[in-house]
Order: sequence, then C-alpha cells, then structure tokens
Amino acid sequence: MYRYQGGNFRRRPGSQQRRREQNNGVIEDFKKFLQNFNCFGDIAGENLRELLKPQGYADRLAEFLKNHTRGIKSTQLRKFFNEIKSATQKAKTNLNDAKATLWRIYPIIAYSEARDLMPREFGDIMRLVLEKVESCSEEERLKKSFERLNDFITALYAYFRKYAGG
Repeated sequence: MYRYQGGNFRRRPGSQQRRREQNNGVIEDFKKFLQNFNCFGDIAGENLRELLKPQGYADRLAEFLKNHTRGIKSTQLRKFFNEIKSATQKAKTNLNDAKATLWRIYPIIAYSEARDLMPREFGDIMRLVLEKVESCSEEERLKKSFERLNDFITALYAYFRKYAGG
C-alpha cells in the first residue's frame, strides 16, 4: 500500500522485507522437503499429499511465482510443463529418450534466468527437482520419478493459473 508523503509515493517500511522473508521461507521449506528423498520417485503417501494438496508445496511455490517481484509469465512456466510432459510420455517406453528430453530443460532454465524471465530461486528449485529425478538408479524408481515430476509440474501449473487469474 502506498501513502502520499510530500509528492513521493513510498512503501510502508518493512512490507517488502516481510514478503521477501516469506518467499524465502517457501523456497527453503521445499528444499528441506526434497532433502528427505534420494529419488523424486520416493515421494509417496502423506509426502505426496504434502507436495500436491492445497496450501502444499506446489501451491505455495505457485503463489511465490505469481507474487515475486520478477514473477514468471505463464508462457515460461508452460515451457517447463511441455518439456516435462514430453519426458513423462517418453519414460513409458524409452528411458534414455526421456532423460534426453529432461536435459533440455537445463538450458531453458539458464536462458530464462539470464533474461530475467523467472526468479533465480525457481531455477534453483527446478534444477534440484531434476537432479532428484535423475538420481534414481533403478529403472522402476526412475519411471516413478518421471510420474512424480509430472504430478508436481501439473499441480504447480494449475495452482499458478489459479493465482494468475485463469
């Protein structure tokens, strides 16, 4: 909220600081959550619920993305969504093709960060999630990781659209 102060509009002291601290809390909470798992496919049961539910990690990350000062546009988020959907479909038949599709996301992250099209914190989270997917050594766990990645990005995009207004 802005108040008139002698011709200049200024934010109330501390409001931006509080929002930054809240945003960093969402990011740090999600990083701590991911540290509990060796492989993204290991997220199941109550942890899966925490990832996907309203006011869960995907929801809070979507709100962060929408409210961040250098927020992300839905077209940028859609790029991640499309690549992950493609990788998930390929994982059902050919894991090597799926991994190659997943690797294409890293340059998209780098480009988006360099052009200030998304917050760096989101790039850090996406890299961490992708590393957790790739860290699965067994074929079945890797397939499950692709499914969980698909669940996560679908929820994130849906919640983002909720905050973005359709």
